[in-house]
Amino acid sequence: MFLIVFVFGFLCLLSLIHFTTNFNYWKNKNVKGPKPIFFFGNFMDVALRKMHMGMLYKEIYNKYPEEKVVGIYRMTSPTLLIRDCDIVKQVLIKNFESFSDRGTYFSSQGLGQNIFHSDTDTWKVLRNRFSSVFTTSKLKNLFHLVNACGDHFVDYVENITMKQTEQDTCRLFLKYAVGATMSAVFGLHVDTYNDNIRLFEEVDKYFVANFYREIDLLFPGFVNKFNLSFLTEETIKFAHQIVEIGSKLVHPKIDTSNVMGVINNMRKEQDKKQVPEPTDDEKEPSIEITDDLLAAQAWISYLASYGNNTLSLTYAMYHLANNPDVQEKLYTEIDEVLEKYKDKFTYEALKEMKYLEMVFNETLRMHPLTNAIIRGANKAVKIEGTDLILDKGSDIVISPYSIQHDEKYWPEPERFIPERFLPENVLNRHPCAFLSFGAGRRSCLGSRLGHMLYGVGVVKILSKFRVKTTKNTVRSIKYDAWRLLLTPEEPIQLKFVPRER
Repeated sequence: MFLIVFVFGFLCLLSLIHFTTNFNYWKNKNVKGPKPIFFFGNFMDVALRKMHMGMLYKEIYNKYPEEKVVGIYRMTSPTLLIRDCDIVKQVLIKNFESFSDRGTYFSSQGLGQNIFHSDTDTWKVLRNRFSSVFTTSKLKNLFHLVNACGDHFVDYVENITMKQTEQDTCRLFLKYAVGATMSAVFGLHVDTYNDNIRLFEEVDKYFVANFYREIDLLFPGFVNKFNLSFLTEETIKFAHQIVEIGSKLVHPKIDTSNVMGVINNMRKEQDKKQVPEPTDDEKEPSIEITDDLLAAQAWISYLASYGNNTLSLTYAMYHLANNPDVQEKLYTEIDEVLEKYKDKFTYEALKEMKYLEMVFNETLRMHPLTNAIIRGANKAVKIEGTDLILDKGSDIVISPYSIQHDEKYWPEPERFIPERFLPENVLNRHPCAFLSFGAGRRSCLGSRLGHMLYGVGVVKILSKFRVKTTKNTVRSIKYDAWRLLLTPEEPIQLKFVPRER
């Protein structure tokens, strides 16, 4: 009995040492921050799924209004939370080479080699390949596909609102976003207005956070070493299925005009085991092209497109319904531009809708869909405006939600005011105060495509409907702690009422 008690006590002591050994890290560097607790650090509510990670960052951010940086512990991992936009600029733009890695890695077989999470060398290869998809000429060529999806969507909305004007907006826009994503991003036609949507609704449920993230924060490198993933098995299987289907069904003329075209071209080179030498002056490393690498690009492209557009359209409709004056201004602009183009909706017409773009940006200011921008320091770096020298291997986190709800940069941050994005207001604001698509070289490649899918969705709906709140509309939005993106915890019920143009 004594031996059992001794061994148990010894194991508890080892655990206590392991799970608290870093807890003086920021104190020793004279960086202020919340006191960590055993095992969880400052991440208990996130680890127990009581609070979305993005909201935890905001809570800590608000507690230290006089600090430029705050030292926090994601479980036992010391992490520097940035509060100052000049330091954000240093990390994402000025000293990019020192912070080029994401600082978050999981196995290649678990879709970890996607362009968002991959290491710097892999990212450089993927960026050079996929950036060609998002040029102005390519987007113009894709516009007719997205426009057709918008027409089908608004026809569907007209039919269902004849029976019931009140709708679960997120589920409604999921249908449009999935159809437009599969068409524009992958060159595949999917009828999302019949039973086919059930597959994608099921897949959507799988895009949740498992607990490997917390395990990796407790034991850095554990997930990668044991070939695990932050994503569910169903998600990984779905990504591979997209590549398989796309390789067989994608239109032969599409070549590299969309993501699937690039994936298929890379697949043809798979036997060569590496990407050919680049044509530009930048020295590009070679990477092995595998099925896992290709599936990773399919997954991140699908999530970024369908997820971001489902949510941005949902949040936009919510704020338009709650701000009829903004909705009226948007009606006026849409009607005037379409009249100018004789009711023919084109890519050029969309680009003329400047107030629509302001509404888009204000929506994403209030609801940036990424919960954090994380970077890892690949060498020791002095943080500008402080006495802190950040050690090599340290993690940095930037919270777009916190910065974009900070009164220092955005007066009355909880009000929906699209005019914040008038050119003169943008010029007078810090360039890193708006981070919904990131900043610098690792910012979102697909932001312009996201603008287009969003714009088409809004124009189609507001050309036919007024959006109104109901007694069932939530008064404030809370975020689901399980979801990867900032997703509403409760359905957002809105009424779609036919309008006369």
